[in-house]
Amino acid sequence: MKKITDTLSIQVFDSRLMKQYFGERPFAVFDIETTGLSPVYCKVILSGILLIDGTTAQVIQYFADQPDDEKILLEATLQTLSQVDYIITYNGRHFDIPFVEKRAKKHGLVFHPTYNLDLYQVVSSHSPLRQVLPSLKQKSLEQFCGLSDGRDDEISGGESVALYERYMAVHTFDLERRILLHNHDDVIQLYRLLPIIAKTDFHRAMYKQGFLAGDYWIQKTVLHGHDLHVTGLQLTSPIDFISFPTDAKPYTLIMNRASRSFELQIPGQSEVGALYLDALAILGEETIREIEKYPSVVNGYLITQDHGLINYMEINCFLKAFFETICLPKR
Repeated sequence: MKKITDTLSIQVFDSRLMKQYFGERPFAVFDIETTGLSPVYCKVILSGILLIDGTTAQVIQYFADQPDDEKILLEATLQTLSQVDYIITYNGRHFDIPFVEKRAKKHGLVFHPTYNLDLYQVVSSHSPLRQVLPSLKQKSLEQFCGLSDGRDDEISGGESVALYERYMAVHTFDLERRILLHNHDDVIQLYRLLPIIAKTDFHRAMYKQGFLAGDYWIQKTVLHGHDLHVTGLQLTSPIDFISFPTDAKPYTLIMNRASRSFELQIPGQSEVGALYLDALAILGEETIREIEKYPSVVNGYLITQDHGLINYMEINCFLKAFFETICLPKR
């Protein structure tokens, strides 16, 4: 296996939306190249990881230049990804991450769950761009955003597969360079695409995709009847814990150490077409100050839904405040 590292200057993406959900958490932009679409029969032959440190970007690539390199490639990839809190991909939830998980399992490796901000899903499901663009492939989005000049490679993922087959037969530098360049440009261009979130309903996307809150990964949020139902994972020091509703803590919270899962149910009420919950009773006077600036937080109550419209931003901010300040017994 070859490890290739490229360090370059980059214009840092500074976004209020991203900071609202991710703060200063370390992240990686991630992309893989494979010998085909099926993780049952095909291999990972190249992984690209973009890390940001100040105004400097580092692209780390692990390349299988020998037939039996996949296991050590995956080991190196997973080790690097374990150093960040979340990863950014383009269609990674449907392809890159499941592919790596299945190939890692085949080699007896464990891919610990890592939050994945899938920019393709954000744009595809939470913006009008699907109606505007003929294709939502990454290169099409780059062209729409005026970023085509930042890409040097001229091949597709499918062409990369054919080039790799030729490379394994002759091992020429030119073939290797073209394969690496495609992956290298993919991760850099994906980072440059992040400003597109301003054209999306990002709060709705986070409600649907989940987000990080303190030491917890909120995976699914649903309004079930009047109540708010939340499930997810404990990221560090998982515990077994059960809390049933009381006057001081009017919610049900169940945590499972073995599965690292948690389940939160907050009772709500309804009135004149609106659903709401008692945010003040749950967060307390000090913590609720963090969200009472939002229009759907009124007199200590969080309006979760108003005449059929869900207040995604306020619900997300409420849950972040809850999980970032919750105090639970140590294991």
